[in-house]
Amino acid sequence: MMKENQKLSVLEKTSYGVGDLACNLFWGLICMATVFYTDYFGLDAGVAGTMILIVSCLDIAFDVIIGAVADRKKTRWGRFRPWILFGVVPFCIIGYLTFYTPDFNDAGKVFYASLTFFLFRIMYSVVNVPYGALMGVISADPKERTAVSAYRNICAQIGCIFSYGFVFTIVRTIQDSMECSGQDAFATTALIYAIAVLVLLLCTFFFTRERVEPVKEEQSKLSEDVKDLVNNKPWIMLSIAGIAMLFFVFVHNGLIPFYAKYCIADSVVNANGETEFVVTGKLFGFDLNWELVSTLLLSIGSIVTILGTLLIQMVVAKFGKKPTWIACFVLASILSIAFLFVDKTSIGTIIILNILFTLCIGPSGYIMWSMYADVADNAEVETGRRATGLIYSSATMAQKLGQALANSIPAYALAFIGFEANIKLSDDIISSLGSMFALLPLVGAVIGVVCLLCYNIDEKKIEENSKELARRKAEKEAM
Repeated sequence: MMKENQKLSVLEKTSYGVGDLACNLFWGLICMATVFYTDYFGLDAGVAGTMILIVSCLDIAFDVIIGAVADRKKTRWGRFRPWILFGVVPFCIIGYLTFYTPDFNDAGKVFYASLTFFLFRIMYSVVNVPYGALMGVISADPKERTAVSAYRNICAQIGCIFSYGFVFTIVRTIQDSMECSGQDAFATTALIYAIAVLVLLLCTFFFTRERVEPVKEEQSKLSEDVKDLVNNKPWIMLSIAGIAMLFFVFVHNGLIPFYAKYCIADSVVNANGETEFVVTGKLFGFDLNWELVSTLLLSIGSIVTILGTLLIQMVVAKFGKKPTWIACFVLASILSIAFLFVDKTSIGTIIILNILFTLCIGPSGYIMWSMYADVADNAEVETGRRATGLIYSSATMAQKLGQALANSIPAYALAFIGFEANIKLSDDIISSLGSMFALLPLVGAVIGVVCLLCYNIDEKKIEENSKELARRKAEKEAM
């Protein structure tokens, strides 16, 4: 289709965006898996970390399969949208079951957790890989794709607000109002999210279209596509940078509940011999609990990311995607280190520091998704073949691997320093936990900056590729 027919309505951009809102409702729970499995489900930190890492690595190869099959299977609904339609119901069912705690012994719990978490990750791939690839074919106009990416990132942050932003406050509210256990409250929360995910992903299916078709119609072999991919330097650098960025963000966000509960709050043993976690610092004179502190840090951060995504588009337009992303890494790293020097009673300072941190790194997700579309265009120009699903499956792989490392490595570190859930910790362990929160994410920042420096698709190249693909399509239509 001609470029002038590639413009998208606000309804379609929004409908695509709410798909990531839906995915992030569940993805936020995955990011909080370490806290769920240690403090609610009842697993040891080391066991939880091992389970999460193994399961997360096992299903990564499945992403490639989904992407490759979607590229080759065209239906009357397109190549990618049918996966959303037929995958959403089982996705929601297994999502609820993953965060339900059965009355099993320790061995039974480990088996149940491993099985449901694995199936949940598989179903996430079934829905999310084609969803991500859909952005690469929703329009041939790079400016329209960039706009869609902004809608996606904004909606994704809204999903984050209601998942790992509010999840512990929602669980606490359900627990108090229904007078049930934390385990039952968490399962009820997951059920509410599952219903929302179903409705939102169906909106994505019904109100979006696939417009971009490969210039070359003949079917390429999977081996050829994979060979192209492993020899594609921009794809390699972008994928590693994406893993590093997600590690950077997920380690920070994943440790916030631990930071709020064990570093900011004081542990107090009540008259019943139970350990309670009491926040002594106040915010505008109001008393807080650790769940509310965690919610404030995560939810305000997500709101700020929405604002940052709107503002950073002007920065990207002036300086380019790669330089802007590198600057995001550097500034956020400096702010992360600053957490080492803040007193735990200064809740307002901690919140402001986290706002600035998120304002710097949060919008980089918008940049990353847009760059994957650039990589797909560049690959088609160089090879004559378009493997949108395969390239976008690598984005989901990066997301999963970044999350797996961000959940498992901190879990191992917690076990190493002697952490035990829901008890009074020693000052040394609390100090080590605070250092982990500030410094561990920096590993991702260093790796991400190095990879971006090696990424070689700039704004000039993006425009050249867009014109070349338009020329090839025009020649084909003229034949």
